Amino acid sequence: MPDLTQILDISYARPGGVELCLDVVGPAPLPAGPVATVVRIDGCPGWGPGDRSAALAPFANPALARAGFLTVAISVRDSGQAVFPAQLDDVESALRWLRRNPLGLPVDPSSVGIWGQSAGGHLAALAGLADGSAVRAVVTVSGPSDLARGGGAMSIDRPSPVTALVGGHLERLSAASPVAHVRADAPPFLIVHGTRDETVPYDQAERLHRALCAEGVDSRLLPISGGHHNLRRDPEAPYDGQVWRRVANEAARFFQRHLVA
Repeated sequence: MPDLTQILDISYARPGGVELCLDVVGPAPLPAGPVATVVRIDGCPGWGPGDRSAALAPFANPALARAGFLTVAISVRDSGQAVFPAQLDDVESALRWLRRNPLGLPVDPSSVGIWGQSAGGHLAALAGLADGSAVRAVVTVSGPSDLARGGGAMSIDRPSPVTALVGGHLERLSAASPVAHVRADAPPFLIVHGTRDETVPYDQAERLHRALCAEGVDSRLLPISGGHHNLRRDPEAPYDGQVWRRVANEAARFFQRHLVA
């Protein structure tokens, strides 16, 4: 990507001896002054081991960098390394690292957005809804919002990615659910979800959207008609294609509207 600046494999925290890194992608050359910054959380299937390099797909952080944003992709501990709320702690550690800005990046700490897909979308929503959050806009794609409700791969009556996230302590499911943390002063949300999602049912998106709207929060629900968890009509198709480029364009417009004055 010769038209973009990439700074990869930056260590931002080491909780419990687990090194967590982030990748920065921005315009080339990097702007001299601070610009709106967007953090992406990898889909990390089922809060399991993930690969933050997925954010380097053309329709992910590079699309936002080409739109003028500074972007950051972060790794977080998976549920086999630590149970919730460790993952949210890691996201908040990354946000603090950005505010400290030890590398002198062109970060605008007053204009930080966050986005993620699947488990990453769940964590993006939680980070945006956290008390005192510095996040100013959230995009969640195919993300769970109410872990206490079953459906798809979100089983709670037998071992599943959801029960693994909370270490089998089902009483923690509410605390791990974005719908439980909706507040009137929450940042704007763009919620993208396939209507035929076989992994995270579409009603998870509807529940979060309704909860946000009930509190007067600016929330837009973008259904992908016939889309599965991969947003494609074929659930076996790769996470790629025109629909993902559309989502990137929608995200860029959303962040432009809410992060750039």
